[in-house]
Amino acid sequence: MAGRIIRSVKEDMHPCVRLTALYTIKQFSKNLKPEFQDQYRDQVLPALTKAMDDFNYPRVQVQAYSALFEFTSNCTPSILNPYLKEIVTKLLKELRGETLKVLSAVAYSSQDQFAEYYSIVMPYLKVIMMTAKKELDHNLLANSVDCITMVWMAVGKEKIRDDTDMVVKMLISLQRSELEANDPMRCQLLQAWARLGKCLGKEFKPYMSVSIPRLLRSAKIGSYVLIPENPDNVDESDGSIRALILGERKIWIKTKVLEEKVAACKGLYLLADELKEGLSVWIEEVAQTLVPFLNFQLNEEIRRVAASAMPVLLKSSKEAKQKGNLELSDESPFEKLCSDVLPALVKALSKESLPEIAAIILDSLEECMKMSGPVLDEDQTDLFLKKIMNVLNSRSKVGDIDVIKQTLQEEQKVYDKAVDCLATFIRIQKSSFSPFLGKLLPCIQLMWEKDKIAKERRTGLRIFCDVAKQFPEEAFRQYNICLLFLFEACKDENPEVLEVAVQAIGIFAEFGGSAFKSLLKGAFYALKAVIDHPKALQIEYVMAHDAAVSALGKFLQFHREKLNAAQFLKTWLRHLPLENNLNEAKVAHHQLCSLVEVSDVELLGPKKKNLHKIVTVYAEILWAGKKLATEETVSQMIKQLELYRRRSILSTWRSFMLSMENHLRRKLESKLSS
Repeated sequence: MAGRIIRSVKEDMHPCVRLTALYTIKQFSKNLKPEFQDQYRDQVLPALTKAMDDFNYPRVQVQAYSALFEFTSNCTPSILNPYLKEIVTKLLKELRGETLKVLSAVAYSSQDQFAEYYSIVMPYLKVIMMTAKKELDHNLLANSVDCITMVWMAVGKEKIRDDTDMVVKMLISLQRSELEANDPMRCQLLQAWARLGKCLGKEFKPYMSVSIPRLLRSAKIGSYVLIPENPDNVDESDGSIRALILGERKIWIKTKVLEEKVAACKGLYLLADELKEGLSVWIEEVAQTLVPFLNFQLNEEIRRVAASAMPVLLKSSKEAKQKGNLELSDESPFEKLCSDVLPALVKALSKESLPEIAAIILDSLEECMKMSGPVLDEDQTDLFLKKIMNVLNSRSKVGDIDVIKQTLQEEQKVYDKAVDCLATFIRIQKSSFSPFLGKLLPCIQLMWEKDKIAKERRTGLRIFCDVAKQFPEEAFRQYNICLLFLFEACKDENPEVLEVAVQAIGIFAEFGGSAFKSLLKGAFYALKAVIDHPKALQIEYVMAHDAAVSALGKFLQFHREKLNAAQFLKTWLRHLPLENNLNEAKVAHHQLCSLVEVSDVELLGPKKKNLHKIVTVYAEILWAGKKLATEETVSQMIKQLELYRRRSILSTWRSFMLSMENHLRRKLESKLSS
């Protein structure tokens, strides 16, 4: 179908057919990105560049520019490069409002490959910019400045040095003039400063005193709400105002004023992200401006930008503090910012109705927690937990896997982010979190119930593991029957549930102390059921198998006195090395290495008969490189092997080596010889 449409762009087709085909290509480029670009680049780009030359039918030509804009906006440099010279050459012949937008998209998408054309393109753009300024054509001026700054973003600061001064002087001149509320240069001016900052990085510092106050002023701009005396006579036809329903109220928004506010917020975020601690003296004012916008109900883009900016500002403040760029008082600017930002994010999370923005808030909240440490008070903690458990329990109400598949991707992302954020929160707030365990643990128990889908149960187990690591006594005291539940979970047919269940048993073994000992036998048989599962070594189940073997190692490490250690070690060693669950593999193999280091008698076996197995396990671990063990563990293993070789009878060592598979023997010989 797409091929037939692309062929319809040819000159010998009726103009109406060509217009329809070009419009369809435009829609495909927009809605089927990037697959459409990847698959049809070699048909679409030649067809569009040819249609750009159709001076007999201007409408066809304009539609070709529009389609090219959408197609190139979602291209990679490798797609554009073969056609870049032809496209740029043709656009330069017809530089005006529409084609300037296309050139902007082409430059930005081609990135550093556009540098080759910079010296050709820039003189045209400067002439257009200065002519438009002289003739007071601010629509064309805005398009030219947009194009120049997009080109700058593509080619980088080294290319633009000779042109920066001229454009900056023009921006300052415009900034000092009284631009009308609907002037397109008001927004473009803000975007230009932000892009220049992104392009120059730390070299933007001389322009901060001019640009940032303007961005702050536009971000704080009011008068964007219109409440007319006679609502029935409001004219929305020209797009300068639009209606908005807030609850039972209807208000009208001045669109250009709100667009300026959005552009300013984006600009502040972009500069904060680029300049980092270089923003130093402005960090506090930028934060004071953006924090209230976390709850800005009139525009979701402003909420999105404000939420994204919070960890960036916190990081900037922290780095500025570390480098001594901020004046310190009783409460450092960084600490004050933490005490402002985290409660504001929690409050915004409790009010946010859009899943996409809620996910951003959760992501930012987690990042901020990692930097700030525990700053939330009791009420704020309670509000945070209520929101998190609402998110988790809202998924828990959905019992049908088919319904889950139909949920929006954003909602699934919110769910996952909520789990990550809660795990970080539990770790960070440890000292002040204990009073809230009584509220949290019953909610987790609900997620374990059998009528919940696998992901719910896995999530509940994961959260409990996080709680158990931080608060072992409280968790085990309130969950004296949870191990029995975990034993039952080890019979589940879902491999992901199995993996988390055995990990949870391992957590109990490590942190449970005496509370775990009475259930040691049942825990062993639960792990054994997973290890000996008929499908244990099939690809779906190997992660659970490896986690169970690793958990068995924790029995030996923390409860050895209650075990038949020789039998346990024999079972454990038989299943090594672990080759799939890499995190668990590194833990288990480090434990094995530690036991060998102290010449553990029960591990080595009578007359050290298990040494052959241990050497083979070591060889397999070394064969895998650094995947299955840390660098420290690998180094220790090699030292142990060298020591064993020196102490062994030569014929015994040779017998060991000859009994191995060729690739393992060669790897071992290579490691020991080097």
